[in-house]
Amino acid sequence: MSKTTNVVLVAIGSFLAGILLAPKSGKETRQDVMDKTNELKEKATDTFHDAVKNVKNVKHDVLEGAESVKDIAKNAANETKKTVENTAKEVKKNTQ
Repeated sequence: MSKTTNVVLVAIGSFLAGILLAPKSGKETRQDVMDKTNELKEKATDTFHDAVKNVKNVKHDVLEGAESVKDIAKNAANETKKTVENTAKEVKKNTQ
């Protein structure tokens, strides 16, 4: 398991142990569980949205990089074509 998974599991276990050992009424305990559940849900939602944002940024960077590579390859092909054409002209000129 990853460190993050271990930390989350330990946190949940600690929370549950605290609830079971705390001298509170059932109603208070249920409210504590609901509050903690909502807190964890909010953190998970925030983490999810951050991950989506990061994926979009990476996608943008990859597409931008691919476009740059495409332009470089196109320019290299054009330069190669020019070089071949010029060389062919020189060979033809020198053989006549």
